[in-house]
Amino acid sequence: MSSKDVLTEGELDALMDGFSKGEVTADSQAHERECEPFDFSTREQNLLAQMPALKRLHEKHAMALSQGIQTLYRVAAQVDIGETQLLRFDKALGAIEGPAGINMVTIAPLNGLSFVVIPGELLSFLVDSYFGGGRSSPGAAPRERLTPSERRLNDVLTEKFLATLTDTWRDTIGFTPQVQSFESNPAFLQAGAPQSLALVFPFVVSVGEWSARIEWLVPYPALEPLRVKLSSAGSLAKPAPGGSSWKQHFLRALQYVDVEIVGSFISEQVSIADVLAFKPGSILPLKMPTEVTVCVENQVFSTGEHGVLNGHKSIKIKEIIRENSVH
Repeated sequence: MSSKDVLTEGELDALMDGFSKGEVTADSQAHERECEPFDFSTREQNLLAQMPALKRLHEKHAMALSQGIQTLYRVAAQVDIGETQLLRFDKALGAIEGPAGINMVTIAPLNGLSFVVIPGELLSFLVDSYFGGGRSSPGAAPRERLTPSERRLNDVLTEKFLATLTDTWRDTIGFTPQVQSFESNPAFLQAGAPQSLALVFPFVVSVGEWSARIEWLVPYPALEPLRVKLSSAGSLAKPAPGGSSWKQHFLRALQYVDVEIVGSFISEQVSIADVLAFKPGSILPLKMPTEVTVCVENQVFSTGEHGVLNGHKSIKIKEIIRENSVH
């Protein structure tokens, strides 16, 4: 510190005298600094906002996956999207509950390893639905690994997931996926860069009131170079006016709607007097017909012959009754 920065004794006396007489005042209240809260999630929200096309691709993929599951397992499954999240890789992997079908996948041209996670409860549900079973209750004892049947269904469902992913993203980015490895215990997973960010795309699979969640985890740095292609939701191919894409979608979905089918074996006319005379033990003389009418949702559908097949009562359809032939 130089001597010029130090007040002399006379200057100090003058300064103190000025304070005592009120001639010199201290600076008015120092500017108060207020702490402003900062939401660290805003950065993540901004990153997602820069790629609005992701949501529509997510929705298209969910619709295609729903149709794929219905075709594979003949269950009336509905797939809806969950909220896309941007999480640290170690946090995303740490949230996986085991046992699960954890499929490590490379998806060219994306760099890095992606994960397709199919929960064990969904695989167990599909095994019971496809092969028959009691469907374990939620309070069942925990287990450490998947059964061979669940592992096989995981492979088939993962293949369908990647196929529908490729189809729905084709107009925006051409993907070439390849399964690299599999794990069922989340504790054995290792993230290449735990602090790096991952995009988590949830797919909620619902059958009636039951639901489970498939997740696709993608390294955010892998999608960041494609930000320009994903920056406009309008850049995605849209069906031409009057196109048949929605019609085809509904026609495919209608194939898995449950309907009631009834075989009408006997129809007999009786008088009101006969009905009033009925009592426990009354016998109705009926003659079994050779031809049976089959109705679907109370509408005449076909005629056929009744018989037995593999120990079960059956109807062999002889003729389909078209709508114009009914009148």
